[in-house]
Amino acid sequence: MASIRGAVIFSFSARFAMRFLGLGTTMVVARLLTPEEIGTYAIASAIVMVMAEFRMLGASAYLIREPDIGAEKIRSTLGLTILISWALGLGILLGGFPVADFYQLPPISGIFAILSISFFIAPYISIPMTLLAREMSFKAQFRVLLISSVMGAFVTVSLVLAGWGFWSLAIGQLASPLTQFLIFCWRSPALMQFKPSFDGMRPIIGFGLLSSISLLVRKATVTVPDLIIGKVGTTGDVAMFSRGLGFLEFVSQTLVTGAQPVAFPFLTKTRREGGDLAKAYIQSSVMLGSVIVPVLGVASLASQPAIQLFFGDQWDAAAPIASILAIWAILRYSHWFARDALMAVGREGLMVIREIIPFAILVPLIIASYPGGLQAIAKSFVVVGIVDFILTCILLNYAIGLQVHRFFLAYWSNLLTLGTCTGATWLIDKQIPLDSIPAWQAIGLLALIIPLIWIGSLAMCKHPLYREIAKMIVDRLKG
Repeated sequence: MASIRGAVIFSFSARFAMRFLGLGTTMVVARLLTPEEIGTYAIASAIVMVMAEFRMLGASAYLIREPDIGAEKIRSTLGLTILISWALGLGILLGGFPVADFYQLPPISGIFAILSISFFIAPYISIPMTLLAREMSFKAQFRVLLISSVMGAFVTVSLVLAGWGFWSLAIGQLASPLTQFLIFCWRSPALMQFKPSFDGMRPIIGFGLLSSISLLVRKATVTVPDLIIGKVGTTGDVAMFSRGLGFLEFVSQTLVTGAQPVAFPFLTKTRREGGDLAKAYIQSSVMLGSVIVPVLGVASLASQPAIQLFFGDQWDAAAPIASILAIWAILRYSHWFARDALMAVGREGLMVIREIIPFAILVPLIIASYPGGLQAIAKSFVVVGIVDFILTCILLNYAIGLQVHRFFLAYWSNLLTLGTCTGATWLIDKQIPLDSIPAWQAIGLLALIIPLIWIGSLAMCKHPLYREIAKMIVDRLKG
């Protein structure tokens, strides 16, 4: 447990640093660029981010799941990654022109050209990062991610202040992976191979294709709305919905990305050692949910001051969107580790089914909901979230023997914490309307009170996270 705890701490540190640097950058950009400029970049980046899910073709998960790896497996993984990533990079470079014509936004072709560069250096970034994760060397990952994030933020803000508009977003986006590439050229993990091999790729392809499709659909769930709204609506609509969804994604991913890199190695290790995978999955989900579920509940009630603080008054219309989407996010993140559990038992086919069915429902719902406004689209996400939750329970019961009643018996403490924190937020809002005071005061007030309510509710229901926190404090005092 100590090694897992240390890995999570460094992983969280790296992801928190990246998130808060990104938040600071976003706060500056949101105040200096117009919604139309941000909307133009959002359309282009949405397409590129969807394509990015295919460039590794599951190579990272393959290297982590394999019991033993050597130079040949690493070289074969690198070779496959080069073939896929470079082909996608070329496709993005050439595809910018027809996409720009489709949306009647000429700058998109230039943005595509800039973002395509990251695909050509991606293999020599992702493979070293994966080797560090396999070795649980999250301290080294933290250093690389911190340096590259600082560089990306610096470039973006500098170019925005220099008046480069949405071009600054594209160049800043490129600066981060370019920095990582240079770091790994200077110093890389001991197992890293720089000479690719194009033999022995069949098992990687078999595993990676399904893994990449799953990741692609997961990413498309939060990027495709921008593409649909951009076609049937305006770039301003894209920016507003993207800001509401982006706010929740920032909050959620800030909390989840620290545990995410550790979850798959942990569940895979449990499976290899013959442990109870369903129990390990429930433990992981309950620990994550104890943090993310109450935070999303509070965010749903305090979305307006939060968005005003982060992005400025011109984004007020995104607040009701975020409030509705928070319900979808709570449902979605309750089973966030389902993909890792299904991969751990070799059920990649079920993993794809779990992503495709909700997505197939979401797309027509977005199109049908658009005439009712952006809030109607947000409500369609909630409907899909319910379907996603039920489907995931069914698939996990089949694949790893997860009993739904066991899951809910373990998860009830998170729901109690959710009710306590959101109830406290509602009472505060009744006494001091959060929308009527400066945003920094509203968020500051919640930041002072809600964490105390949260830790109190964890103690009241004897939550495992509370016991873990207490143990860490005792160990620290003894040390």
